[in-house]
Amino acid sequence: MLIHRTGSRYRGRARAAAAALAAALAVGTPAAAGARAGSGTGPGAGAQEPVCVSKTHPEVAERLDKRIRREADGREGRVAVGVLAHGGDLTCGLDPEAGFDAASVGKVVVLGALLRTAMDEGRELTAEEKGLATDMITVSDNDAAGELYDRLGAERVQGFLDLAGMDDTKPHPEGYVGLMRITAADQLTLLGLLRTDNDVLGADERSYARGLMGDVVEKQGWGVSAGAPEGAEVYLKNGWLPYDGTDVWRVNSVGGFRGTPAGDYEVVVLTDDSPGMQYGVETIEAVATGVHSVLTGEEGRAPEPRTWLPLPSDGSDQG
Repeated sequence: MLIHRTGSRYRGRARAAAAALAAALAVGTPAAAGARAGSGTGPGAGAQEPVCVSKTHPEVAERLDKRIRREADGREGRVAVGVLAHGGDLTCGLDPEAGFDAASVGKVVVLGALLRTAMDEGRELTAEEKGLATDMITVSDNDAAGELYDRLGAERVQGFLDLAGMDDTKPHPEGYVGLMRITAADQLTLLGLLRTDNDVLGADERSYARGLMGDVVEKQGWGVSAGAPEGAEVYLKNGWLPYDGTDVWRVNSVGGFRGTPAGDYEVVVLTDDSPGMQYGVETIEAVATGVHSVLTGEEGRAPEPRTWLPLPSDGSDQG
């Protein structure tokens, strides 16, 4: 992995990009009001309208707005959605600034902090670090995530978030990765840093991260990948975490797609208070399939039967 050293002078540039994204996702609409209030969708919650904006693809944005709203309306629990496409010209956000527990999606933050730390130290990842990172992402191993988090320390993790401009992402005070608070807007920022040229992560670091996220085990390959066009490069990370002693779940999925008929884009779907793990997956996949279909103009492929669902807790709320 080649190292690309950068300095603190680039922090402002990353923050500016993140602020621009947040502004696009939170214009003065009912969706923005819902985001600030932290409201969600579902019966009794007052489903909030998503906002999709695009200067160059306004008709696509309008169709996507309607499709996201259609798929999210009536789903139990809270739902947040983020989409970034057409080189950043098209953005969508449903409650984009509402806070959610990360579950295992938070492990991508740990990976980013690890890669940035190695860059700052002018070195490649060690063989041990690569092994831990592989286990953390591809099989969602919590021991590996905890070990890397402890080695990095809260200060380095926060430093990465600051550099990335992810101001609304809040690590858990005791370092539990799954209880990190995240937003759809910040997750889009992170996914963008894994795909596009930037001063936070170098080209080889970005490629390495996408490679791990593109190699998750089959049982963890559900989520925003549902309905993705044939032949696209897909990289994703999912999280699935119940509240203790209940069948009420936090189910999240974030991912990027390269080489599609619509170019490269990112999709984030976060859920909370889902009545069962599989219900949360179905919510995510309905939204994602609709997004892929509208963006590419192709009918989204239905997910293959997944007899192994639901899965047990991802365990990311443990130390």
